[in-house]
Amino acid sequence: MSFSLRTHKLAIMATALLAATAACTSGPVRPTAPLSSSGQRPDPMRPPRPGEPLPSAPVSDVYAESRNAYQPRHLGNGQQASLKRIAVLLPFSSTNAEVRKQVAGIYNGIQMALFQVGATDIVLLPRDATSADPQIIAGITEDVIRDGALAVIGPVFAQQVAAVAAEAAEVRAPVLAFSTDLSAIGQGAYLVSLTPASEVKRIVEWAARDGVTRFAMFGPDNANTRAIEVALRQEAAARSGAVVAVSYYTQGNSSPQAEARTIARAIEAENRSYPGKVAVLIPEAGVQLRSVGALLRSIANVTPREVRFIGTGQWNDPDIWRETGLYGGAFPAPDPQAVADFDARYQATFGEAPPRLASFGYDAGALAATLAGAERLDAAMIQRPQGWGGVNGLFRFLPDGSTERALAIMQLQNQGGVKQVSPPAQTFDSGS
Repeated sequence: MSFSLRTHKLAIMATALLAATAACTSGPVRPTAPLSSSGQRPDPMRPPRPGEPLPSAPVSDVYAESRNAYQPRHLGNGQQASLKRIAVLLPFSSTNAEVRKQVAGIYNGIQMALFQVGATDIVLLPRDATSADPQIIAGITEDVIRDGALAVIGPVFAQQVAAVAAEAAEVRAPVLAFSTDLSAIGQGAYLVSLTPASEVKRIVEWAARDGVTRFAMFGPDNANTRAIEVALRQEAAARSGAVVAVSYYTQGNSSPQAEARTIARAIEAENRSYPGKVAVLIPEAGVQLRSVGALLRSIANVTPREVRFIGTGQWNDPDIWRETGLYGGAFPAPDPQAVADFDARYQATFGEAPPRLASFGYDAGALAATLAGAERLDAAMIQRPQGWGGVNGLFRFLPDGSTERALAIMQLQNQGGVKQVSPPAQTFDSGS
């Protein structure tokens, strides 16, 4: 499928999708467009409050009215003059079926957001960003910026973000990427996805409030888990806690007995000295998580009754919730009710359940549309301390490009399923 601008147009006024989106709601719809968490709408003219970023240079529209700017043929000259163009760089032609599924969900979510926000003056410029070659990705980005894009949604892969951000920086266009790798941030690139660092912060915060001061970690030896360890050490120290033991095993090894014995001995020793104050973070998913959890229980008295089992968003999987050995374990997740509302709307609109990243596509589309509508796509507005609301809850971008999210804490129950034991924050502390 080709996503050339000259051959592919997004008719954001299409009545069929608008009707489908409207038909999937009954009664008032919970607003999921990114609004101020304090209820106050953006006011570009007011001075910044204490703690807010100072105003920054606005996005340049140097190409918006040039002959290079993309002009949809179905719009007249008067309508074209007020258009705001947003690029969407995704791996549409990936050979990986799962990637294509997630990309379709992201793109559908973006379109849903534009309709719900009522962004009739925005046109999407979709481009295929499948290549792993940074020069090709940079060229695609340069082309779409010269077509008038004021913001970029995407890319998905961490190794592409720097190339996209460097080109978008020419007009100071923000980049809303879907990578979970914090190394991708910077140069005006923000991660709209849910990152392991934000998950670790929330679960450690919850555990610390519940009396935990000693943390251990048992996980696969890969870059993602190493990044989680860094976040765990940072968050534990910030709450006067300590990471007392870390053990890695070869990724995919479903029975790492030697490594399990090492971590189990350390956890048992800590639990004798600090009973009820020890937690073990297991950053695993699916069958592997169930195997590793069972291994800890079989080797030593390391169970959720004796030691708190905590996880990341990888635990947000109904198959895991049926594992009796993990009952009592807890993990961070977006507000389940808000996500369920979005899932129902998506199902009604597209006739299928949304892929995992679809809701983040919605949040990115709604945020870009809201900022473009307010004509405030600059860093000061994007980084507003009170944050933004979305399908996945309240979130805000930090100056380094990382994202802080207000997440719930879910706990596995003895009868199966999960229960929310700590709701997500409704506002951000301006001093945090």
